Amino acid sequence: MSQTAYLVSCEILCGEGSDGALAGMERAFMIVGVNAASDDDAMAKIEADFEEQGYAIADVEWLCEASQMEWEDAEGEAEAKSIIARLAAEPGEVVHGELYESSEDGLSEAA
Repeated sequence: MSQTAYLVSCEILCGEGSDGALAGMERAFMIVGVNAASDDDAMAKIEADFEEQGYAIADVEWLCEASQMEWEDAEGEAEAKSIIARLAAEPGEVVHGELYESSEDGLSEAA
């Protein structure tokens, strides 16, 4: 079965023991990369990985094949390229991007 690289932007709940919770966050935003056979397969793999990492999906902002993604800013594009490169090196893994906190001023990278 053919695998395609997917990118998913989601709001997550930071459960006990997760990196986000250890940084003092209850919720965060993250872009995630995964190789999968379909949208549903991508989400199933991400949900299984998040359960192991102590996260839960609160909301999916978007899910897109990486090759079809169009970026609004250079920062997002650079992060996506980094995720895709790491995904190519570890094709069986779910690759996490940076954790971002939401505030009135928009998203900011977690400390």
